[in-house]
Amino acid sequence: MAVIHRSKFTSCTLFLFLTMTLQVYSMDQKTVESFQPPIISEKAPDRPLNGRYDLKKNSVAVGLAPIRSQVPAFNQKGKLLASWNPQNNPSTKVTFVVLHGGFGLVPADFARAIWLRNNLNANVLILDSFWSRGKNENWKTGTNYGVNMRMLDAIATGNWLVKEKGVDPRKLFLIGGSQGGWTVLRTFTNDPWISSQIDKIYAGGISLWPNCKADGSDIRPRLGPYSKKIIVFTGGKDTATPISECNQNVFRNAALWKHYPEATHGWDSENPTTKPVNGKCNEAKNPYRPYLVCRDDQATYDMRNHIKKYVNEVASAK
Repeated sequence: MAVIHRSKFTSCTLFLFLTMTLQVYSMDQKTVESFQPPIISEKAPDRPLNGRYDLKKNSVAVGLAPIRSQVPAFNQKGKLLASWNPQNNPSTKVTFVVLHGGFGLVPADFARAIWLRNNLNANVLILDSFWSRGKNENWKTGTNYGVNMRMLDAIATGNWLVKEKGVDPRKLFLIGGSQGGWTVLRTFTNDPWISSQIDKIYAGGISLWPNCKADGSDIRPRLGPYSKKIIVFTGGKDTATPISECNQNVFRNAALWKHYPEATHGWDSENPTTKPVNGKCNEAKNPYRPYLVCRDDQATYDMRNHIKKYVNEVASAK
């Protein structure tokens, strides 16, 4: 941002300064339109990640609803794929929108949804942003399939849940890891346009090991401060989205920032069909930045306790 000297600070300068600031930091209609790649598919792949897992075994077979084309996109042109899992009397329950990372939906996303459903008696919607657009991943991150697109998907989903499914916006939360965590940070950034969209649909957000590089561009837009209370969790041995790459105010502006020095990226990783093994590591096959995902029971249980406390406090606030 340019430095403006007081001696030259005229009304004309102020106008130009504010105009430039809005262009850099605030969404506008042109930006909105440029981050809505077309919906081209109404079907999820049977075996995502190049056949590395079976979608039905990780969703329908473990009691989750199938992934269906059902959530109208922000521009109303096509429908996003999602698994919608309401409880009895959904309007009285907390609701979570689960956001995937750059690999698209993986078993850990379904396992996280099951934990939320079972432990918080929650309605859960598992949202896809890639398959419906003919993509399998967004490993490169700095693309039109990145955080602004994902934020618009989150807004569209919140609107659908509140207006069509009757969920209580005072109990509606976003939760996501990696690029999904980035989406949480962006969706709650106090940008005038974004805040006007989410004010009456979301109560808060939970960001897990987020990508949080920001340079003020449309591709890597500003993150924070936040319009509502959000909580953030990071790992000290996370080489996929290390906190050293981010402005620390991204974390400090959150209502809670919990950092686990020994945790890697995705430390709550588990499969809905098998019991997780503490300390077990897998290498994420990201061609731009391979990294380890190691299960950490201690960090997982502590994080989940913080999530429970946060959700109960926000959902019960008057």
